[in-house]
Amino acid sequence: MNKRAVAALENAAWRLAEADQNVGNAVGPLEDLGKYTNAHDPALEELRTVAARIRGAREDVGRRLAAESEGQ
Repeated sequence: MNKRAVAALENAAWRLAEADQNVGNAVGPLEDLGKYTNAHDPALEELRTVAARIRGAREDVGRRLAAESEGQ
């Protein structure tokens, strides 16, 4: 097990979780705005794309962390 790699991956996992939460917090108000207007739709779609990429990165980091923690 590479302790530096594990520490870096754990830090990345933590930061990606924070990013996911922050993007989710930004999506909510824009979704609510949809009740009144659709002028925000491009921004909302961009945020949803960012959220999907962050989740993908979280999954990748999680797999790498599991592999590194097992010593593979």
